[in-house]
Amino acid sequence: MSDRSDGEGPVPGTSASEPAETEAARPENDTPPTEPIGAAVAPPPADHAPVDHATAALDRTALLDHAALLDHDALLEHPNGDPFLDARGLTAAGRQGAIFTDVTITARLGQVVAVCGDGGDGRSSLLLALAGRFRTTGGTLTVDHQTRPAQIRRRFTVAQAGPPIRFAQYHTIASCIKETTTVSGGAATPANIHAWLDRLAVGVDTGDTFGFLPRIDQIRFAIACAAASRTPAVVVDDADTGLDTSGGERVFEALRTVADAGQLVVAACTRTDPPADTVVDLRDQDHARHPRRRRGHHERNGGHQS
Repeated sequence: MSDRSDGEGPVPGTSASEPAETEAARPENDTPPTEPIGAAVAPPPADHAPVDHATAALDRTALLDHAALLDHDALLEHPNGDPFLDARGLTAAGRQGAIFTDVTITARLGQVVAVCGDGGDGRSSLLLALAGRFRTTGGTLTVDHQTRPAQIRRRFTVAQAGPPIRFAQYHTIASCIKETTTVSGGAATPANIHAWLDRLAVGVDTGDTFGFLPRIDQIRFAIACAAASRTPAVVVDDADTGLDTSGGERVFEALRTVADAGQLVVAACTRTDPPADTVVDLRDQDHARHPRRRRGHHERNGGHQS
């Protein structure tokens, strides 16, 4: 991974108000991530529940039906409702010191949030923390009125996040699609994945090898698979890594397309001026405490200026 999360590790997160579980509190150096190798990682089953893919798919469908989470028109009708994601003073520290400090973000469904930074700034760690997958040491995180990390994780799909959560380079596109369908508990279907590939203009063949695809197609393919998993929110690490300016713009166009369909998109990037509704630049911790908001996109998606 491109930031200090390499040293301190993405782990199943806990909020500041919840004691860390024994295994979850360990940094990556001691315990590897528990997520399966591959992208489009869907949320885990409920606490203490047996793994039942059919039930997981039904639960996810019920979640999406509840409150019209993916009904973009319904979102626009309630611009003054509670934010879907509300992080207050979020802080994380490891053995080498602070990773990120006192970050406050609010975001709604249908928006794009960009977490910007260079290597070592903590952008990947913050991205995973917002998804309930990185242990925090201070602050509060509420997602869809939930504060328990396990419940927060159920509302996110991770498109890619460092080597642990990424499609294997030697897998074919067909294998990646099958993997996404399995990991999502059937919420993502081959037909839905192909529909998203068409929508994002990703021209791949099922016989193609993932690692041989151009970098931009690898990223957009992972985004399509995550969007097809139909969780309310999607996170994408390294959204513009290895791309030129034009390639980065095309990736953010894809992210905007997903957000316009009603999902919250949180992406980590290196650029300083991403076309997002809310921008958190970790290069300046004061800016991280006071995220920038783009008025046009923010108002279009039902947000409010803070």
